Amino acid sequence: MNLKGTEKFVAESLQSYFSKLFNTVDFEEGDDPPDIYLKIDDKKIGVEITDIDQNVLKNRKTIDYGYLSFIDNIDKEFGHLIDADKKILLFFHHDYVKVSTISKKFKKYLKSLIDADTLKIDNSIEDNINDVSFKISILPMPKNGTRKIAGSAMPFGGKVKKSRDINTVLDTISDCYLSGQTFNIVNDRIYDKNIKCKDTEKPIWLALFDNYYNKFTYFDNQEHLEHYKNTFESVEDFGIFDKILVIFENGDVLEFNT
Repeated sequence: MNLKGTEKFVAESLQSYFSKLFNTVDFEEGDDPPDIYLKIDDKKIGVEITDIDQNVLKNRKTIDYGYLSFIDNIDKEFGHLIDADKKILLFFHHDYVKVSTISKKFKKYLKSLIDADTLKIDNSIEDNINDVSFKISILPMPKNGTRKIAGSAMPFGGKVKKSRDINTVLDTISDCYLSGQTFNIVNDRIYDKNIKCKDTEKPIWLALFDNYYNKFTYFDNQEHLEHYKNTFESVEDFGIFDKILVIFENGDVLEFNT
């Protein structure tokens, strides 16, 4: 069997998931399409596998993805320095300036704020480095939250407009951005794989490996599951697929039926 990487991980995750529900579950390499055949008891189901990855979107994909990865790295590097009762939300307006242009300077800037203990709950800081405007908003840590630093990026330039409740506004914008992006990626994958698999023998399922929202969450709560449940409430057409599954890097599986 030549399965490797994402395909192998998804196949094994589905086998583990469905083994809890059925007597016999196995898989074998598919005919591309589909990527694999999942054998559940006496049924053989084709499963097409693809990533939920921001790179599938054509607009702003490289620059936006760079900022999202940068935010993820900042959380890993500085998250342990943030007080337990605080969460930091970063919001970049990059105007198509690559994150490498500001990465070192921004890290130094943020570290100086942390060292000076100037990050107070309900405060926000606006600034600009090399023509990239950003806002740092300090929020109370959610009761079940674990990630200390999160955020988002948008292409348009200029400073973020002030608001009487800037923390709420930024939180809402970030949530809407992530939900909108996930929805767009999911629909792109459904559309693309419907075309690829249109002549494939039925039944056929679509397995989506999350390589997007994992950058905004940890897996010790249900946040990642709720994010995709909310996303699929707005997905109206599965096309040829009888079932769509979302598989996460921790092995969790969500299934959605037509």
